[in-house]
Amino acid sequence: MSEHKTIRIREALFDDPSRNRRHAALIVLRGAEIGRDFRLRKNRMVVGRGETADIRLPDDRASREHASVAYTGAGRGDDTAFELTDLESTNHTLVNGERVSSVQLRDGDKIQIGDTILKYVVMDSIEASFHAEIRDRIVYDQLTGLLTKESLYLAFARELQRCLQYGHPLSVLMMDLDRFKSVNDTHGHLMGSHVLSEVGGIIRHAIRAADVSARYGGEEFVAYLAETGASGAELAAERIREAIEAHPFVRDGVSIGVTISIGVSTAPGDGASIDELVAAADRALYEAKESGRNRVCIAR
Repeated sequence: MSEHKTIRIREALFDDPSRNRRHAALIVLRGAEIGRDFRLRKNRMVVGRGETADIRLPDDRASREHASVAYTGAGRGDDTAFELTDLESTNHTLVNGERVSSVQLRDGDKIQIGDTILKYVVMDSIEASFHAEIRDRIVYDQLTGLLTKESLYLAFARELQRCLQYGHPLSVLMMDLDRFKSVNDTHGHLMGSHVLSEVGGIIRHAIRAADVSARYGGEEFVAYLAETGASGAELAAERIREAIEAHPFVRDGVSIGVTISIGVSTAPGDGASIDELVAAADRALYEAKESGRNRVCIAR
């Protein structure tokens, strides 16, 4: 009969100072590089869209040198003390929704620079490893360059919670290419893949940097537009629809035209959960298909 032994864990494993040391970072909650984290250093770091920025944001509404983050814990032994300063930016710097010129950052602060939202966080090594795992789960679809459905849902849940908390609207676009099966049947799957790749680029360029889009599956796409009501979402959907209708899809000398149908839903009126909003947008998409395709329909 085997003897059961209690395994003793070395206390030194938990006493290791390197495991308990905390560091500060900025995590992108909304923006083109959603999920990315920037570890803060003890030298002054510039945030902006310029090529020389230490924390570079691909955001047209951010100034080249928009703000700076400087370490203020010298002499106090505090590795997580940082001050954020606006560098006379064009569109200003907001912390927790309030415009600031300079502010001492606190764990959990939400910083808005242009259309990008970053969260100031203080993490130990275990928390950093956990975040790295979440970040690695943000996966892009190789064909279209958009997020995968699963990755979009990770970001969507967080953004929906934020918008509902602060009373902001959020809209969802459900998009489906019209008669896409005939593209594959008539011109082959290589042309079909080419169309999907081009459509992914068109969608990315038709929405703002703060908006997030994904390939939902097959020829279906989805996007959420933070702080955007139904009228703004309808305009964005029309931009996408018109851009795809006007775009010539050319491969090996063959040019074809493609159209898309789009359904739009908006929180909180059409729902306060991801499932409710996607279902409402899907019903509107069905209406767009049934009423003739190549059109945008708003959830009723």
